[in-house]
Amino acid sequence: MRRYHKTQRLTILTMLLAMAITVSLIESQVEVGIPGVRLGLANALGLLALAIFGAKEMLILNLMRVLIVGLMRGTLLFSPGFWISFCGTFMSSIMAILAYKSKIFTDIGVSSVSATFHNVGQILFVVFLTRTPMLLFTYLPFMMLLGIPTGWVIGNVVKAVKIRVIN
Repeated sequence: MRRYHKTQRLTILTMLLAMAITVSLIESQVEVGIPGVRLGLANALGLLALAIFGAKEMLILNLMRVLIVGLMRGTLLFSPGFWISFCGTFMSSIMAILAYKSKIFTDIGVSSVSATFHNVGQILFVVFLTRTPMLLFTYLPFMMLLGIPTGWVIGNVVKAVKIRVIN
């Protein structure tokens, strides 16, 4: 991991956060035809923060993105959509950090773990909120299957950027 001066570190993290917020806002306007499904391009920026700076920075970046986007949309704290996003992002970040630190997974593997557990976190919160445990057996497997190709796409983006920027 390259060492950055404090100002460089803050500048890069701020740029990653600004890009993640922008991508998240744009992506939320794009419908793919399946309820709750998005590519998750903002996650690529969190995974880059993990690779460049480490776990704490990734977690802060991802949670700040969810909070700021929630503020910008006016849904912070009072909207189920905010909490669904927060739970998915938190769980995906924790699992991505564990996968990354295990040294077992490639960038594509870490991204797929992250995408899959984003879906798990979201569905678990919806089950809690609506008291409909059947979602665990009906919608969750479907969402987990969709996490694999989206994780693959985002993992390849992260891999390509890392080759150009980090290495």
